[in-house]
Amino acid sequence: MIRPGRRRHDMDKIDKRVWYLGFTRLIRASGRVSTFIFLPLIFVFIYHISFLVTGLVLGIAILIMSVVQYYSGILTDRIGRRIFLILIPLPAGLLYIAMYFTVLYRMPALLLILLFYFTILINALQYPAIQASIADVTSLGQRLSGYTVIRVLANAGAAIGPILGAILSVYGFQYIFLLAGISTFIEIIILYFNVRETYFPSKSQYLTKLDIKLAYKDRFFIIFTVIGIIMAFVLRQSGASLTLYAFDFERLPILYLAYIYSLNGILVVTLQYPVFKIMNKSSNPVLFRSIGMVFYFSGFIVLMFSKDITYFLISMGIMTIGEDFVAPTTQTIITSIAPQNMKGPI
Repeated sequence: MIRPGRRRHDMDKIDKRVWYLGFTRLIRASGRVSTFIFLPLIFVFIYHISFLVTGLVLGIAILIMSVVQYYSGILTDRIGRRIFLILIPLPAGLLYIAMYFTVLYRMPALLLILLFYFTILINALQYPAIQASIADVTSLGQRLSGYTVIRVLANAGAAIGPILGAILSVYGFQYIFLLAGISTFIEIIILYFNVRETYFPSKSQYLTKLDIKLAYKDRFFIIFTVIGIIMAFVLRQSGASLTLYAFDFERLPILYLAYIYSLNGILVVTLQYPVFKIMNKSSNPVLFRSIGMVFYFSGFIVLMFSKDITYFLISMGIMTIGEDFVAPTTQTIITSIAPQNMKGPI
């Protein structure tokens, strides 16, 4: 396995397909982010599902996503990226429209949960192809630059999405899903016309059981994976759990929730490039990933003393700086240590 080395990263001359992938992430986030933020509130306050059951529903969704992403990564290395970028998301748009009607007509909660799980499954099928496509069209020296661009554009959408969701929720939570469906179809159209296949595997490159066994014998990979699992468990608490905590326990208005999550997107857009410049000076992604975790830890500590919106905003600001270090370096490390035929599953 290849270790991430000390290389210079440059934002110049990035393949235009990176920008198209990033722009569609912006559109997708503008439409979909609100579904993840406000869905727990819909479960608890519209369908009167308990906090425990809501937590179980969301936890199962994460497990589905993790398993599906792994096998989707294997498939995208076997048959290419484009089918996962263009065809797989089509049902997602329809599912979001179905969720719109489900909430509008107060159909059974079980139906809403099943539709939610199917959107999670489809999103998990697509995600490895997006990440692998960036690796396909960037050199190792441009890898961190490519993932930085994707993050900035995606989080521009993440800044817009919560505000749009809060505005739409005034008229009805169901409109959040309608927006998600429309944005999905726009994303598909842009990718169809502007991003051709980025990877053409041959049978000699197919992932084998021996490849997987060799990967799991790699000490760095095993340590990185275990730490990543622990990190994912902790960092997920800044999502749905934070929504319910802020709204129900601290009684913050829905618009305040939008402010909190929009701050995350705004800070990524404004700070990701300066953070990139700092990381670019030494090109040590493992070190900077560790620094990011320190910021995350500090942000959760501030959240422990939350009294009003100010504490939530400070906490989110600190955690976002951590995210700016963690997210692009994680993908850089993964795609740097992975051989050509294993960029999807790893």
